[in-house]
Amino acid sequence: MKLTAHLGKITWSLADKVLYVAFGLVQFVQIAALPAEVYGVFTLLVALNTWIMIVSDGSALAGIIQYGVHPEERKRVNLMALIIHTIVVSIAAGGIYLFRDTLVHFFRVEQFATVAALLPLYCLLSLPRMFCLKIIYREMRMKDLFVADAIWFGVRTILTFWAISNDTLHTLNDIVLIDFAGMAASSLATMALTRKDLIFGWSGTISLATYLRYGVPLAMATALNSAPRQLDVYVIAAYFGVGVVGVYNPAKNLYRFFEQAFDAVTTLLYPAAVRMYSQNRMEDLQILVTKAISVTLIPTVIVVIALELGLSRLLIPILGQKYAAAVDHFNVLSLAALGMPFVLMSSIIAAMGRSTVIVKFSAVGLLVAGGVLFVVGELGQPLLVGLGLVVNTIVVGTLCTMHVKRELHFPFSSFGRIFTDVKSAVVNRKSRA
Repeated sequence: MKLTAHLGKITWSLADKVLYVAFGLVQFVQIAALPAEVYGVFTLLVALNTWIMIVSDGSALAGIIQYGVHPEERKRVNLMALIIHTIVVSIAAGGIYLFRDTLVHFFRVEQFATVAALLPLYCLLSLPRMFCLKIIYREMRMKDLFVADAIWFGVRTILTFWAISNDTLHTLNDIVLIDFAGMAASSLATMALTRKDLIFGWSGTISLATYLRYGVPLAMATALNSAPRQLDVYVIAAYFGVGVVGVYNPAKNLYRFFEQAFDAVTTLLYPAAVRMYSQNRMEDLQILVTKAISVTLIPTVIVVIALELGLSRLLIPILGQKYAAAVDHFNVLSLAALGMPFVLMSSIIAAMGRSTVIVKFSAVGLLVAGGVLFVVGELGQPLLVGLGLVVNTIVVGTLCTMHVKRELHFPFSSFGRIFTDVKSAVVNRKSRA
């Protein structure tokens, strides 16, 4: 895959990730306005909704890309995806609401009852956005993605500053109203952007069994893989209270700068890998994989070293003394970024249709992360709670990379190909001169 052929898509994808970074700054404004306990409960709500959508994405929506590459299958694939998506989200949100009292005792977090009561509406507002975004990803329409997210972030940004100017951003209801409005606006926008692609019917050859054989293992993998990233806050709340969650989440917001950067890579990597693998272009796929790791690994190492050497301390004036401990959490979490270039290989495994492999690796990662969080909780060390995510990322990334290496037979030395590519580009430029 030549980068120049996709320069427009890359530009819009990067612009979209800039929106995430910009809204991260708005979130710091929200954090400063809210008590840590209130922001902690809001974090529990957002984390649970995000996790449900991630699981549904794997079980229902990933097939839109995997099988929707063939135009003649799209009506059938879209219909199956929508039905499964609706069922998964409804069962998850409804089940949590019905069993909220039991879950309150299980997590030992009284505020979970409030989270469970708000969750069904949050999921309902999120459902159309998630479905339509998958169509946008399939077509790699990065400009539409940018527009949808600009509306999502824009509405919340406007409402945030309006609430602050009117001194009405203090309670859980205040911040939830802002988030719900943004999600509703984004869902409407994505439906408008994909209105011509929202075609449904039973014409096509993909069977429900085939669709589920791909989707169910992938859903299990995404559920296991995303649990340490989304549901760790429930373990933290159980051991240390929602106040610690409120301080820990700003650190996760900072860490999401890394995640958004790698999500931008995955957005381009996965559809390209699906096409190359389906066309048996293994040599091109090998080049794509090694370039993806090489181009992301070196800059990540440099940034993490700079943060650990003290650059992160510059964030304290932005966060304020009330959330100064978030920087210590961030220093721990940033170590996980070193494993993220290798976690990209999970999208290559998914493109190969080996979702059961991702399940195995994700299960191992979850068990290790859970064990680390349990030890940290028992030792009473709240500043080390990020180690669960660090260990999970490194373990899963290592396992995924070793698997892809066995499949595509590339040497470890290819991870440094960025230096070879730069050297070749310089030589070619000099020869033309």
